[in-house]
Amino acid sequence: MRPSFVPRFSSGAAAAALILLLTAPAVANTVIYTGTSVIFEGTATGSNGPLGARATFTSGTGGVLKLLLENTSPGASQAPEDLLTSFYFNVLSGTTTGTSAPLSYHDAQGQVYFTLKNFPDFPVSYVPPITSGSAISYPDPPQPSNLQAFNPNDDTWQFKSGLSLVASSPPLAFGVGTVGNSDLAPNNFNGNIVDGFNFGLFVGEVSTQPLDSSLLVKDAIHFEFAGFAGFNLAQISPHGVFGFGTDPDLIITVPEPSAVMIATLGIAACGARQLRRRRDAALGGTNACT
Repeated sequence: MRPSFVPRFSSGAAAAALILLLTAPAVANTVIYTGTSVIFEGTATGSNGPLGARATFTSGTGGVLKLLLENTSPGASQAPEDLLTSFYFNVLSGTTTGTSAPLSYHDAQGQVYFTLKNFPDFPVSYVPPITSGSAISYPDPPQPSNLQAFNPNDDTWQFKSGLSLVASSPPLAFGVGTVGNSDLAPNNFNGNIVDGFNFGLFVGEVSTQPLDSSLLVKDAIHFEFAGFAGFNLAQISPHGVFGFGTDPDLIITVPEPSAVMIATLGIAACGARQLRRRRDAALGGTNACT
């Protein structure tokens, strides 16, 4: 049965951070290179409690770079500032220097939900623009929506390249987001193409007025970018920025400076132990970096 609710839309809106799996220090904000993936993880305390985010990069066939962006907050989303609404990153011809990869927007998929404060949230399928009057359907079983935003009133997730977000050196050149993020100008997303916190990533079950009667994406969104041919995952810059909310209200930079220092010290210590192991081996002894 098709619900009779009408969606309510809001208006407008360092260098050696490589953490080896066997020696990963216990830090909140990290970037992990596994060989088959690159994982950015960040946590922070928002106005409504703890927040968490994860971005996982993998490579596909035909020069495709895949990104799984997740809201990993432990509690249910209560307000716009609890929604994961943007992520910035870079892919370089070297791990810390060089020109950025020529990435282009290939795909974006996620399960859209219509949220209700007093009733269970329910999945819908969204086909922009919302002004068409038939943007929402109710397939059974639920189907993920195409969340790429290119045109006015698409309202979903825009991809921008050629940016200069100063979170590292060189700056971050790429971003995906669903809000204007005017506080990050000139890196903001186009407010005519995206629309406030709508299609932000939420978790749990909505039970509060600020998120009532909204179109949001449950838990995660899958992106694909063309133009990754000739690059590899080791060339993804060891820096990223998550944005929560509409300004954004909260930014998580990964890794934190403390994480960089700990990771660097850990790698340096491991290198020293490796040198000792080689020396001991030459002398007939044993040692290992564990």
